[in-house]
Amino acid sequence: MLRQLKRCAQGTTEAPTIIGIDDWSWRKSQTYGTIIVDLERRVVIDILEDRDVVTCTN
Repeated sequence: MLRQLKRCAQGTTEAPTIIGIDDWSWRKSQTYGTIIVDLERRVVIDILEDRDVVTCTN
């Protein structure tokens, strides 16, 4: 499922005004990832390999 989301993640020309950020465990209680979604357009913006604040702000 994550491979399909990464394939569908599109760069938009307009900056999103409302985004959603969620994290989940790649492995139970060990490694976490983050997904960023444009809530207005309902489009995946990016899938990050971790849930570090610095990674999300870049």
